[in-house]
Amino acid sequence: MGTVQELAGSGIVQDIYLLFILIWAVFWIYWIAAAIRTRSPVKRTQTGLSFRAYIVLIAVLWVILVRLVAPDIMLETIIPQGTASAAAGLIIALAGLGFAFHARMHLGKNWSGNPVIRVDHQIVRTGPYRYVRHPIYTGMLLMITGTAIGIGFVWVICLIPLFLAVFAIKIRMEETFLTEEFGEAYLQYRREVKALIPYVI
Repeated sequence: MGTVQELAGSGIVQDIYLLFILIWAVFWIYWIAAAIRTRSPVKRTQTGLSFRAYIVLIAVLWVILVRLVAPDIMLETIIPQGTASAAAGLIIALAGLGFAFHARMHLGKNWSGNPVIRVDHQIVRTGPYRYVRHPIYTGMLLMITGTAIGIGFVWVICLIPLFLAVFAIKIRMEETFLTEEFGEAYLQYRREVKALIPYVI
């Protein structure tokens, strides 16, 4: 294992970090551009405690837990750093990026950052949506998993369950809206296609 300070001096390690930063930067730049380009009227949106409030609550609880339990361990690396782990992490992260991009293109104007039903909303079952109901979240989970493997720090690895918790809440909200809007058609889709991992969950 090593600490941030011990590994920071390595040029190779810094290059690896830059590659993962680039992957996430490309993801968010594309996401913002696509959101602006494909805006459409909202028919119904989340009421009461918003999705953003849930994210903030989970993030705050995660930070508190980290600070109380093991703040020093968070800065340790528990995955050996080298060419093999960096390559494996990059391949997984890039696969997740591509999967999320492909799903976003198929979702088109149905996409929203918050759980909503848009005007002329449709159930998308093409592309990655043939295999999982929430392929964008699958792609992002692959991205954070690849980043965790490639970087190796405990704090990055601990982001995986944080992502899962946020996605679980959002999936529940979104699918409540979709079931109310489409009824049996969406229930049938849920019976036929898993949420995040094909044939598993």
